[in-house]
Amino acid sequence: MLGRKQTNILVIKTDGLAAFVAAEPAFDAIRKAHPDAKISLLTNQGLQRIARASPFFDQVAVMPNLSNVEARKELVKQLKSAKFEAVYDMAADEVGKKLFNSMGVFRPKWHVAASAPRKKGKSSSSICLPDIGKLLSSAGLDEPTRLPDLSWAFEARKDSANMKPSWYGISTPFGLMLPGVNPEKRWPASCYAGFATIMARSGFMPVLAGPRELHSFGDEIAQEAPQLVDLTGKTDHLQLAALSREATFFVSDDAEEMHLVVSTGCEGVLVADAKSALKAPDGRHVVTLRAGDDLGAVEPLFAWRTLSNMGLVLSEEDGPKSALSR
Repeated sequence: MLGRKQTNILVIKTDGLAAFVAAEPAFDAIRKAHPDAKISLLTNQGLQRIARASPFFDQVAVMPNLSNVEARKELVKQLKSAKFEAVYDMAADEVGKKLFNSMGVFRPKWHVAASAPRKKGKSSSSICLPDIGKLLSSAGLDEPTRLPDLSWAFEARKDSANMKPSWYGISTPFGLMLPGVNPEKRWPASCYAGFATIMARSGFMPVLAGPRELHSFGDEIAQEAPQLVDLTGKTDHLQLAALSREATFFVSDDAEEMHLVVSTGCEGVLVADAKSALKAPDGRHVVTLRAGDDLGAVEPLFAWRTLSNMGLVLSEEDGPKSALSR
């Protein structure tokens, strides 16, 4: 008796880290809906490593530049030859639209996420989170109710030396500082430096993490806070997930990395201006501190006292709370 032919499924996720994290429960739902299928993911270069570590995809490839005619033709040829039964476009961006149009009338069933809704009277965040409810509904799948859980991100390489804080010279209790790349939505360097100084006085090592674009911003902080451990550009997403698992808390602003850190269970504070649509992920122990138009109005000591009120640290008057661990 001939075996049943394997089903091929394609998932497209070519947006940012925050959107990838938010979609994690949906990846799981698609995997469970197609338990015996070969599921391929098309993503961007920055998400390739963490996607390959996930339990949801059998194959991960980087989306080529579709503005290049030859690259687009070659990709369409490969996709047609794979004979995908269904495509889940979870990015809802121009990349997916170009690919959809290029596939022609003989394309497979195409499920598309809705673009991120815009809130009236709110300035947009740098982070775009598409609405995947419509996509799942069109495929006959229920929208997951659980929160994103990227515990698998550090399980993938948990025994590697470079997944441990000691690899970076971190040997004491520590907290993570996660600034965003957009300077207009970022807590000022002077505030991060002041916060780092309070951390050091209280017995915590201040650790700065983020993409390499923040390296000069890290230099600004280090000038005022020499205790800083600057890891900008030195950790991939899997390493950051491992660090966040052992961090006592975090402080962040409009940063993609905040969503990854929160998904591992790390708790902390988020700094945003009063008009920003930025908010803490639902269902998490994260407090949003809002200023007016000037993010610098949120003082470092106020952020520290907020962490104290959350039970994550002691106040400066009480001394270090190094015994705390998650």
